[in-house]
Amino acid sequence: MNPVIRQMINQKINSLDIKELIRLSKQYQIPLTVKQAKQIMTVLKKEPIDVGNKKQLQRLQNDLKKIDPSLYKKAEKILEPYKDYIDWP
Repeated sequence: MNPVIRQMINQKINSLDIKELIRLSKQYQIPLTVKQAKQIMTVLKKEPIDVGNKKQLQRLQNDLKKIDPSLYKKAEKILEPYKDYIDWP
């Protein structure tokens, strides 16, 4: 992946907040409560995200699945616009 694009995607994902997550969920018609958004953000904010780090992405997926498998699915759908840049294992 182009390093500039990778940096831009990392910056966008790392700068997400609850308000933006709720906005994206509404934009993509994905039902998401504030509590669920907070749970997703807790996982995403554990460490700075590097979309090129497969091990880190696997950990994030597993953490979301541990909380609630449906929450993982919602997070995956909300991050859909970045799917081409996120190398989900």
